[in-house]
Amino acid sequence: MKKKVRNPLIRRIPRELRGDWKKYLVVFLFLVLTIGFVSGMYVANESMMTAAKTGVDQYKREDGHFELNKKADASLINAIESGKKADVKAYYTDKAQKELDDKFDSEFNKEFSDKFNDEFEKEFSDQFDSEFKAKFDEQFDIMVKAQFDARFPDIFAEQFRAQFGAEFDKQFTDMTGVQPDSQSPLYQSMYNQAYEQAYDEAYEQAYATAYEEAYQTAKQSQYAEAYKTAYDEAYSTAHDEAYDTAYSEAYEKAYPEAYDEALNKIKDEIDDKYADAEEKYKLDDPDFKEVRVNVYENFFRNEEEDYNNDGTTDGTIRIYVRNDNVNEACLLEGAFPQASDEIAIDRMHADNVGVKVGDTVTVSGETYRITGLIAYVNYSTLHEKTTDIMFDAIKFDVAMVTDGGFARLHKTIHYAYAWRYVNKPADDIEEKQQSDNFMRALLTQAVTSDNEIEDYTPAYANPAINFAPDDMGSDEAMGGVLLDILTVIIAFIFAITISNTITKEASTIGTLRASGYTRGELVRHYLSMPVIVTLFAAITGNILGYTVFKNVVVSMYYNSYSLPTYVTIWNSQAFVKTTVIPVIIMLVVNLIIIMRMMRHTPLQFLRHDMKKSKKGKAVRLPDWSFLNRFRIRIMIQNRANYIVLFVGIFFIAVMLAMAVGMPDTLAYYKKNAADMMFTKYQYVLKSYEDDDNNVISTENADAEKFSMTSLLRKGDQLDEEVSVYGVADNSRYVKIDGLGRLNGNEVYISDSFADKYSIKAGDDILLDEKYENKQYTFKVVGIYDKSQSIAVFIPIGQYRSVFGLDNEEFTGYMSDSEITDIAEDYIATVITERDITKMCDQLDHSMGSYMTYFQYLCILLSAVMIYLLTKLIIEKNENAISMTKILGYENKEIAGLYMLSTTIVLVIADIFSVILGVIVMNTVWRVMLFSYSGWYAFHFYPSGYAKMFVFILMGYLIVMVLDFNRIRKIPMDKALKEANQE
Repeated sequence: MKKKVRNPLIRRIPRELRGDWKKYLVVFLFLVLTIGFVSGMYVANESMMTAAKTGVDQYKREDGHFELNKKADASLINAIESGKKADVKAYYTDKAQKELDDKFDSEFNKEFSDKFNDEFEKEFSDQFDSEFKAKFDEQFDIMVKAQFDARFPDIFAEQFRAQFGAEFDKQFTDMTGVQPDSQSPLYQSMYNQAYEQAYDEAYEQAYATAYEEAYQTAKQSQYAEAYKTAYDEAYSTAHDEAYDTAYSEAYEKAYPEAYDEALNKIKDEIDDKYADAEEKYKLDDPDFKEVRVNVYENFFRNEEEDYNNDGTTDGTIRIYVRNDNVNEACLLEGAFPQASDEIAIDRMHADNVGVKVGDTVTVSGETYRITGLIAYVNYSTLHEKTTDIMFDAIKFDVAMVTDGGFARLHKTIHYAYAWRYVNKPADDIEEKQQSDNFMRALLTQAVTSDNEIEDYTPAYANPAINFAPDDMGSDEAMGGVLLDILTVIIAFIFAITISNTITKEASTIGTLRASGYTRGELVRHYLSMPVIVTLFAAITGNILGYTVFKNVVVSMYYNSYSLPTYVTIWNSQAFVKTTVIPVIIMLVVNLIIIMRMMRHTPLQFLRHDMKKSKKGKAVRLPDWSFLNRFRIRIMIQNRANYIVLFVGIFFIAVMLAMAVGMPDTLAYYKKNAADMMFTKYQYVLKSYEDDDNNVISTENADAEKFSMTSLLRKGDQLDEEVSVYGVADNSRYVKIDGLGRLNGNEVYISDSFADKYSIKAGDDILLDEKYENKQYTFKVVGIYDKSQSIAVFIPIGQYRSVFGLDNEEFTGYMSDSEITDIAEDYIATVITERDITKMCDQLDHSMGSYMTYFQYLCILLSAVMIYLLTKLIIEKNENAISMTKILGYENKEIAGLYMLSTTIVLVIADIFSVILGVIVMNTVWRVMLFSYSGWYAFHFYPSGYAKMFVFILMGYLIVMVLDFNRIRKIPMDKALKEANQE
């Protein structure tokens, strides 16, 4: 007995597939290629991500690294490994007290002496003058009296005797009538008696008068000179005696008071400083936990690499000594170095520059033979600095040498240390907490050991570790989104096709419904074809994904990243995202449309009454020619198809904007790199003084001193590193009008800084020290357009004032020519044009050729999209086209009606999509780069718009040939047959 077929509609599926095999083949291949590539991306990502995760322990990858200003001793390493915080406050207090003790005596003595001398001299002079004058006047009177008394009796006696003798002789004669005779006893008796009596009376009277006259004479002639002489002698003696006593007493009293005051002031400053640091770094965080780590030396030198040995430096090579404790390398080819003249270099860099095992490279003048190609576990991408937007595998290399090979080199040793947690964090949140706690402890230990942290980078913040997995993860996400969008578009194309088919087969559907077929059976029938095509495309795509496309994606990743060897891993997520989800999308979209169509009653199907509402009035068109109005009617009738067409073209235009705009952007920066640099060389010195404390100078006439430091602009997404330049007055390199007139906190900023953060003149910017609790507020007064870096510019004198530097201190030299007379030991780094172009060079190398392929892919995608939609439009109007043929219109005329309508719509959609695509891509570019340090604006040349327009149009021109051939094949009797069937 013949088995009964449960649903005869199943037999229609093969016939429908054969009848429209071209359309289904195009859709099938389209989905296979998309699903295959995305599946291959998932498989490659999962395999490489697993290898990377396994390599963390296998190759002992660091949990982070830090760099110190000088080599740490064993005690500091032990303290750091303990995870304990040092008592910074006590350290600063002890250090400040020691510094106070060293300088207090000399500073206090000078200040005290100056102050004491001024006060003592004034007080002593006032007191001494008043006391001395009284004493001197008393002594002067005694001196004058003594001198008078010593001379006056003799002078008076001689004068009195002469005067008294004459007068007595006269009186004697008058009294006795006898002539005086000195020999006469009577005369002598009377003379002596009268003399004594007269002498005493005259002496007292003459003494008073003569003494007053003599005193006044002495005071006028002798007082001033005697006073000065006596004053000077007395003052000096009294001053010395009083000064020593007063100084000693005042010093003993003032010294402890001044010392305590100075110490308390320092302690207050330390308290304030520590309070700020405590708040910023949470040094006294109650949730702080000691994080024990193992610290390993991971020293390196940044040397000059000449990989083709032509005598010209080709880039920088970072040299490490082979290390079996941390950050080991995966050997991909050859062997590790054993001798001092052997070296192993990064595999990706070797591929990029065309060197291989057995070749020789020159490193800072020393020749090494390449023995192996490696991939360091902490350098999955060759980021020279953590602030670099893009890695540079062309002009930057990492390499391994022996201890002897390391000793042959002469560049500065960077004292970098890698750490690994003793207790591994359970998740990203705990890793961040451990890193923060460890950094607090590290800061305190470094400070209390008189060392400085030059760099601190936990693994989660290291782009050399995370860029590759993050980028592969974003590729995976982007591939999934791309697949979902394309699947939705294809699903809508299927839905429109099925909708048109249901409309054409309305009578048949009405008959089947009247014959007992359920709505569900018919829904499942029309739903089967898109689901079957999608399912088989997904299966085929996954097979290709695990074979062909997986290898394609792997080769792309190996071309960009330094990855270890991997093993292909089955990815269940890939199966779900590339098989289950596309089938579900196809099922849901078509189910909604088909269910909507199947809500009509059997009678409505039989009457072809497929409108849900009453037929509205036709759109009244202008009084144009018949052909133009006919074309407008075609556009209106197919507006749903044209909307889908616009969405598809817009999606392709966004991809084209990236494929066309990225090469334009890279070309712009490579072409204008020289104009974006204010000088060709920036030599950053370790110190402005040499070992003998002499200022480092150069004979190069092009050299100009400058100062530079790095601050942080803190944000929600990124803490951006900002270079602050102190520029010489009337600089020949940084030519900014008005820079010399800046004062206070006024600055100029680079155009990149202003563009990235939308800063304009008059705004304030707040910048922080990296490893200190200091903040600076600057007022922007202008924009400088000749700098690609995120930078701030101020006069060098103002720079020294802001950052508290000595008057002669500077950071390095700017020059348009190479400086050769400064010893390499004094040079920390040299900034050249390479720092501007390395991102462009790397992106051009990694993605330049892929962008060309991607442009071709977009042309193909546009052709497929347009082909499927225009095919629907022509199929929907087959009866009308057949009728126009009956009326005598030729194929060219009919094509002019239908194809020109589509052409007009497509050209308009093309124009708008190109403009919108560039706008969207520019927005996406800004969002993407905003999460990275630095800034490269998206540049799109006017020719790019024309190129995008032409690329989409090229896809349509391919389709036009197929559409004309399809119109030509529509028979004239098709309309008559359809009419008879109705």
